[in-house]
Amino acid sequence: MKIGIISDTHDRIKEIKKAIRILEKEKIELLIHCGDIVSPFTLYYFRKLKCPMKFLFGNNVGDINLHFKFAKEFDLNIEFSNFFFLNINSKKIAVYHGDVKEITEALIKCGNYNCVFAGHDHIARIEKYEKVLFINPGSFVREYREEMKKASLAIYNSKKDKAKLIYF
Repeated sequence: MKIGIISDTHDRIKEIKKAIRILEKEKIELLIHCGDIVSPFTLYYFRKLKCPMKFLFGNNVGDINLHFKFAKEFDLNIEFSNFFFLNINSKKIAVYHGDVKEITEALIKCGNYNCVFAGHDHIARIEKYEKVLFINPGSFVREYREEMKKASLAIYNSKKDKAKLIYF
């Protein structure tokens, strides 16, 4: 399965629109948002994606009730949570926002998962820790740190157990 992974979109409409075009072109089958979408109105721009979506709230949650209302109003196939466990193509995947570093590290080290997806720190990276693939798709915010010159997202292919970062 081809999974699009984004995080920390923080109401960046221009970047959300670009990311949606990239995700459509990549023909993703599932979208994971690792948290901090913030304003519920930004869900409007995800209508173009016809795949299922799973969104974490993160530590910048916005109006939770409106997230649910707008998801229904925009007819999105979306699920919200604070943590996800997925089993896709025999890959056990933990999805956590990443706002408590010790929890992210525990998920990586516990031995229960093949992959851990997390965001929060806005630094895009793909790292291998023994048998665990860690993917941080980065952020759509790019102004306040030297290492964040471009917005980014990640694509994970669960059949090949490979991931890539896309900067835009």
